[in-house]
Amino acid sequence: MDVAIGPTTDANYSQQLTQENMAPYYEARKIAWNPQMFMESWRVFDNYEIRHERKRCGVIRLKSDGETLFIRDLQIEPSKQRQGIGREAITWAIAHAQTSGYAQLALRVFAENPAASLYQALGFVETGRSRDAVLTLSLLLNASSE
Repeated sequence: MDVAIGPTTDANYSQQLTQENMAPYYEARKIAWNPQMFMESWRVFDNYEIRHERKRCGVIRLKSDGETLFIRDLQIEPSKQRQGIGREAITWAIAHAQTSGYAQLALRVFAENPAASLYQALGFVETGRSRDAVLTLSLLLNASSE
């Protein structure tokens, strides 16, 4: 599959895609989108764009916390979902975390989000659940010296 991931500086694209993709989950929980919070996170996260067949179609945003690398956002454009691009992005994140020496890769996902089953199929296990049905999923890594 022709998927490439590289750094991005386009905060507007990332914010718009994230806001659109997360709208149903936020609406269900009566959470208001906060553009200022997004822009603050933009400055501290490692932000990457996802390209499929050389066309931008998503973002993945990472943040380090000691020995754990967190996937803070993984967003794929709706027209490109369910085509294996998200799986490729997670595979990339696993390899990135391993080669960077992290012991664990973790993320949070709404329990009803179909992506939760993808993460679990890739080996992530539930390590926490909040009252509003947000799952914390983690994957223990074997660090690589590549």
